[in-house]
Amino acid sequence: MRNSRAREGQRRLEGVDVARALAMIGMLMVHVGPTRLDSVAGQWYALPHGRASVLFMLVAGVGISFLAASRRVAAEGLSGQLLWRALLLFPLGLALQAMQDELNVILQTYALFFVLSIGLVRLHTTVLLLVGLFALVLGPPLYLYGQMLDPETFQRVGIGPDNPPGVMLHALLFSGPYPLVTWIVPFVVGLWLGRCDLRSDQLRLRMLLVGVLVAGVAWALHVTLFAWWGEPGGGLRWADLADMKAHSQRPLWLLNATGVAVAVLAVCLVAADRLGRALWPLVATGQLALTFYVLHLVVIALWREGVVFKQDVGLALVVAVVFTGLFMLFAVGWRRLFRKGPLEILLVVPWAWRRNG
Repeated sequence: MRNSRAREGQRRLEGVDVARALAMIGMLMVHVGPTRLDSVAGQWYALPHGRASVLFMLVAGVGISFLAASRRVAAEGLSGQLLWRALLLFPLGLALQAMQDELNVILQTYALFFVLSIGLVRLHTTVLLLVGLFALVLGPPLYLYGQMLDPETFQRVGIGPDNPPGVMLHALLFSGPYPLVTWIVPFVVGLWLGRCDLRSDQLRLRMLLVGVLVAGVAWALHVTLFAWWGEPGGGLRWADLADMKAHSQRPLWLLNATGVAVAVLAVCLVAADRLGRALWPLVATGQLALTFYVLHLVVIALWREGVVFKQDVGLALVVAVVFTGLFMLFAVGWRRLFRKGPLEILLVVPWAWRRNG
C-alpha cells in the first residue's frame, strides 16, 4: 500500500490536496466559531473568514484544469464527467442547505461552475483571463447596484429546495451567497493556474510574491480609500466598493482573498514537496474534501448547541481541532484501504465504475 501511495503521489500534486484541506479546515473554523469579535484573539481566529471558501473555489478551478488535461478523463468524456458532478452536487447542496439555519452551502455554486467549465476549459488562456478580468471589474459594481435596487433580495440567503427555480437561478448568478458574477474570479484564476507548470519552483515563487503583493495592495487601497471617503454609514453608496468585509462581493475583498489563496497554494505546493510523508494526514484530508465538507455541516445541523461557539474563541478552537484531528485519522485509515473517499467515489461517472473499482 505504501508503494501504491508513493506511485500515486508521483502522478498528482499533493500540494493541491494540502491546500484543499486547509480550505476545509478554514471553513470549519468559520462555521463553528466567532468571526466578528473585536479582540485580538477573535481577529486572528477570523482570518479564514471570506478567504477559506475563496481558496476552495480556486483549488476547484485548478482541479478542473487537471481533469481537462487527463487522458483518462478525455477517454471517458470530460463533458460527461463535469455534468455528472454537477447533477450530484446541486441536489446535495440543496439538501444540506435545508438542514442549516444560518450557514450558506457552497455546493450549488460548485455545480454551476462544473457546468460552465464545459465551455471555459475550451477557451484560449488569454480569453480565459479576460473573462476573469471583466468579472472583477464589472461583477462587484453589478452586485452593489442590485443591493441598492433590491436590498431584500441581495441578503446572501442560502439556496434551498423551497426556492422556486427562478429564485435559485437569480441567486446563483447575481444575488446569492456565492454569486457567479463575482465568484467566477477565483475560479478562473484556478483554471488558469491549473494550466501552468505548478511543479516549477520559479512559478511557485512568482505565485507567492504576486499573491502577497495583490493581497497587500488591496488592503492598502481599502485603508486609503476609507480614510478618504469615510467608513460606510447606514445606507449603500458607490464608495462602498472600497469595503473589504468578508463575502461583501466587493473588488478589494476579491483581490485580497484571491491573492491570499494563490500565495497559500504556492506555500502548500512547496511544503508538500519538502515535507513529504509528514503532511500525509493533510493530503488524505484534502483527498476526502467532499466527505469532510458534508460531514461537518451534518454535525453542525444535528448538534449545533454543542459545537457552535460564536462568542468563545477557545471553545471554537477545541471543536475545530478535535473534529479535524478525528477526521484526519479517518482519512488516513480510509486511504490505506480505498483510492477514493466515501462520497468522492460518487463523483466517478457510472460508465467508469468498473475501471475505478
